[in-house]
Amino acid sequence: MTSTRWVMRALRLAAVSALLALVLMVWGVLDPHPISLVIAMSIGQALGTASFAVFGFVVFLDLRQSRIFSTMARRFSSGPPAKPPSGPP
Repeated sequence: MTSTRWVMRALRLAAVSALLALVLMVWGVLDPHPISLVIAMSIGQALGTASFAVFGFVVFLDLRQSRIFSTMARRFSSGPPAKPPSGPP
């Protein structure tokens, strides 16, 4: 069972990290000096990727907690569907 407090803190961290990455990318576009471009493309990309990874992990935990994966496994592991009886309608 995941704690709601931990999940909300992780999502807040992901949102702030994504916004900071966006600010760095915009700074690199508006001030096209080499150092701003290097910072924007390295730190900005790392922050954006990390925020996406945290968000994806939280979504995965939520799907796992709601037992979506076990339902899918049962659906795909069962045998073929039963054929309807063949006879006069």
